[in-house]
Amino acid sequence: MDCLELLKSQHDEAKQLFKELEDAQGAIAARVWTELKTKLTIHEELEETHLYPELKKEKAAEEIVLEAYQEHHVMDVLIEEISGLKPGDEAFHPKVTVLQENTEHHIEEEESELFPKVRKAWDSAKRREVGNKMEGMKERLSKAQRAA
Repeated sequence: MDCLELLKSQHDEAKQLFKELEDAQGAIAARVWTELKTKLTIHEELEETHLYPELKKEKAAEEIVLEAYQEHHVMDVLIEEISGLKPGDEAFHPKVTVLQENTEHHIEEEESELFPKVRKAWDSAKRREVGNKMEGMKERLSKAQRAA
């Protein structure tokens, strides 16, 4: 699969989970949060392992890749803070909203600025090669998460 198609589908999944979490309470909110946290964490790891290091070598993409690493860091801090809360805690939903806003900003930048640079720098065979590596890693990480 083309790496950009894989990332776009993961972006769409994350947006859907944030939408579900908006009105969720109690055990349902906890379940949706766990699923969202897992998907965001895996997504970041795929990008930081297979996409960003190679793209950073491309002069046209270097700046946006460096910014993306920092956006991931902010998301990681928020994920850690939210994970220490319960859905009924006063700060839970406001922190989720801040994470959602940061994530959606990150998605918008990737899809509108980074993806076109990837299409220009990498032909479809290279995007499929990277996508296949990402899919393999996603499977391994998902299995490890389910086993934990």
